[in-house]
Formats: sequence, C-alpha cells, structure tokens
Amino acid sequence: MSNLENFNNIFANLAESAYNKRPNNFPYDELKKEYKGKIDDGESIDFNFSEDYVDKKTNKVEVKGGTNLPNNGVVYLQPDKILKTVEVKTNLQVPNPNGGYHTESYVNSYQKEIHPLADEKAGFNAYFVTDTAKLDETTRQTYLTIRGSDGASISSLNDWVSNDANFALTDGYIPQAKLANQALKEKIKELNAKAPNAVLNVTGHSLGTMVSAQAVAKLYQDDVKAFDKIGKVVLFNGPDVTQSLKKMGLSDKEIQRIGEKVTYYVNPFDIVSMLNRTEPLEKQFGKVNIIVPLHFNSTFDGQSSHDFGEFQLDAHGNPLVASKSFHPELLEAGEKLAKLIDKTISTLSVSVSITGLAGAIAGGITGLIALGLTAVQAKELYDSYQNIIQVAKKKSKAWNTAHIPDYQNRIRSATGAQKIELRAELLQSVAQDAVFQSEDMAIEVKTMVDEAKEKVQQTINETHQAVGNIVQYLDYWEVNNLLSEFNLSQFWDTGNEEEIRSKTDHYQKEMEHFATTLMKVSQNIQEVDAQGAVGFSKLM
Repeated sequence: MSNLENFNNIFANLAESAYNKRPNNFPYDELKKEYKGKIDDGESIDFNFSEDYVDKKTNKVEVKGGTNLPNNGVVYLQPDKILKTVEVKTNLQVPNPNGGYHTESYVNSYQKEIHPLADEKAGFNAYFVTDTAKLDETTRQTYLTIRGSDGASISSLNDWVSNDANFALTDGYIPQAKLANQALKEKIKELNAKAPNAVLNVTGHSLGTMVSAQAVAKLYQDDVKAFDKIGKVVLFNGPDVTQSLKKMGLSDKEIQRIGEKVTYYVNPFDIVSMLNRTEPLEKQFGKVNIIVPLHFNSTFDGQSSHDFGEFQLDAHGNPLVASKSFHPELLEAGEKLAKLIDKTISTLSVSVSITGLAGAIAGGITGLIALGLTAVQAKELYDSYQNIIQVAKKKSKAWNTAHIPDYQNRIRSATGAQKIELRAELLQSVAQDAVFQSEDMAIEVKTMVDEAKEKVQQTINETHQAVGNIVQYLDYWEVNNLLSEFNLSQFWDTGNEEEIRSKTDHYQKEMEHFATTLMKVSQNIQEVDAQGAVGFSKLM
C-alpha cells in the first residue's frame, strides 16, 4: 500500500481517506475516541489537509501538507445518521354496541435512525464532507466521497463479485451505484433545504469510480434539476463506463452532457484503470487523463500501479499527466494494456471469471489461473503485461535522453509562464531519469554479485565431485579432511556481500530521494526560484 506524497489535490485526499489505514481516515472504526463521540452525538469532525501527516511510530513526515487547497485544506466529516419519523398504521376490529364489528385505524409514529451512506450487507460506504462545520447558507463546497473495493476477502465479496465482476463482465448497473444514487438524492435534498448556495462534488477510486459515474448518470436521467446541483466529479484509477451507461438507457448526447462534469486520472500500467479503454480517449466518458506514474509498476506489485502513491501532484494539485508532446509512450502503453485486457476477458467464461476476479487482481499468475486460464495462457498473459511496462520504460528513457537537451534550449528563449512550465517539465524528466538509472545500476550490481557467487559455488561443487571420483583410493577420514574447509563460507565473504547489497540499496534510496526533491522543486518552482539555493536546501 502506498499513499499520496502530498495533500495538494483535495479530491485525491478525500478519495484516499475513504479507505482504512490511510493517513487521514474517515471510516468510523478508525476515528479517534473523541471523534467517535462527536459523530455519535450528531456533530461533524474536522480534518486539515494543509498539515503534514507525521507517522506516530517513526516521527517522520510521511505526507506533506497540501498547498493552494480550497478552504485552506479544512473539511468537516458530517455524521451519517438521519432520524426520520416513521408512521405505522394499525387497523383494529372494534365491537359495535348493537352487535357486530367495525374497523378503526390508529396511526403511531416513532423515530427511526437511517444511514443513507452505508450498507454493510451491500459493501457500500460513502462519506459526506463539507467546507463548514454545519450545513447553512455559508456552505459552498460539499463532497460525497465513495469508497472503492476493500481487500479481497470473504467479507468483501459484495465488492468483488456483485459489483466489480458484475461491471467488468456484463456492463451492468451495479448494486452499489443504486445505493449511491439514493445517497446523492438525499444529500441534494438536504443541501436545497439547508445550504442552497452549495454544490455537491463527487469523488472515488477504483470501484468507487464506477459507483460514482453510474450514480451521477442515473441522477441526470431521473432529475436534471438535481443533477445541476452536482459540481465536479473527479475519479481515480477506474475503467470507462460508457457501455454500462448505454445499457442504462442513456443516449450518446446525454452521456456527453454528463461527462462534461467528469474528470478521470488513470495509470497506464493499472489493469483496473485500463478496463474498457480501447476507444480513443476523446471518445471515452468524461475527460480522461493518463498520468505519468512515479514508478513503472504493475497492478500486481507490492507498490501497486493501482494505488495513490503513483500520483505526482504539483503545488497546484494538478497530477502530472502524459500528452502527445510529453511522454506519449505512456498513452501508447495504456492503449496496449486496454487491448490486452479486452482480449483476455473475451476468452473467459462468466461463471469462472466472477469467482476468480478478486484473486486475479492480487495474485499474479496464480490469480490469472484462478480466472480459468491454463498455466501456459496465464504465463503468456503475465509476460505480455510485463512487456508492455518494460517497453514503455525503455521508451521513456529514450524520450528523456532526446528531450532534456531540447528543454534546455527552449528554456533559453522562453519567457514568463512558458519558461516556468518548461523548467518544471525539465526537472520532472531529470528526476525520472535519475530513478531509471539508479534502478538499472542496482539491478546490475546485484546481478554481478549473484553471478560471482554462483561461479564460486559451481567451482566448489566441481571440486567435491572430483574428490568423489577418487574416493576409492583414500580413506574416509582423508576425504573429510580434504573437503572440511572447501565450502562456500571459506571462499565467499558473506559480510562483504551484505555490505555491497546494503550500499546499493542505500544508493538507490538516495537517488530516489534526490529525484523526489527535484519533483518537489518542479512543483514549487516559483518559490524555489525566488529563494535560490536556500529554497532548494529546505526541500532537500
């Protein structure tokens, strides 16, 4: 699991916070005791994303506080508890004075607590966040952040089977989206009553993007006036939903209208992000941005391409994105992965796919076999996936080599805002190139160590075999004496090996730290430029 490196984007912050075990957690079970008490009493609780997140165990800053955030980064998590008056009508048979009976009706009312943003059985969780402690006429920005899939387990089968797999294999209007649609309606009704000047923004990650998109589309379909209350819909690492919206009965024109409010940020190396994205980006739902990820990882890796830590955010909260003129190889990689996913899904049987989907996302080749592929098919698919990433990495290196000198020349003749933008892109390219080189050098050094160790071991084995061939001419004790000190520990310095590996890892970490600093400089280039070396030293 990898988290955002800074809190510069309010939508990314909220989408990440909807999950468990994140820097700022919205789930009730992970709130501080005093916060739980406030929520239980129907009060809001505040979160400040302009502040650094400090790991309590290491006392180190894990995530930098955000800059240029709306409302200075302060948001209020509202309680998900509504008391509604429920009326129960009871019919009683009452005897008549002259015999017989007649019916009399009695209406009893009671207070019922409902939670429109959570349905444990359905696996649905959402959080309502505002820019004021209470909803009133001063409220301007509100957010519904919808949680994606929890880790694959028995308790989260609703996420994976009824929703993720249902969408991936049938383009269905998924159950959680129906619940989210009801939540949108409830919150818009509340805004109209208490905060008429506010808009409702929507955000989500992974499954949360499918849920958000379908829920907002259904809102448009049912009530255009309510839809007008929606502000921005910003979604991270989710598939295209166009076909599912068509199955819901929306026309191309309506889908385009809804998409005007929707922005996607997707990782070209992430399986979930690239699902259903074989069409050109401009023909997909919403405005789709292919990010330049921090690392060239797959969805299967520990530091997954599907997680938040791969987003590079500048000081204004804008994710670093690829274009036809800036790392176009990433656009190409995303298109290739989309076609590979489409080809794979078309070969699967629905019944097998649904039961194996969760394992496939987390389990690499083993998970792919669980999808119903043979071992050979799974290996071919996995290798094809890794090849897409490696080819893109090679092209990214070539792009940096070709364009870094070009940036330097263009900066000399540029002025004002253009010069700032070019210098930021130059620093980003240099930072990426530094990471590439450190990774390659680390792999090369460790490979050399492994090969040298293997040669030494091979020589020892050959010697043992040679001694074994003449053992018939020697006594048992003579053989033992010959071989007693002829082993790896005598000819290989384990301590030296560990030191080399440790220094290699340290070098790689230092280079990544340097690259991260360059990224921070590019994100705050005006400030650093004004402060000169002092500003750079502070970031280091």
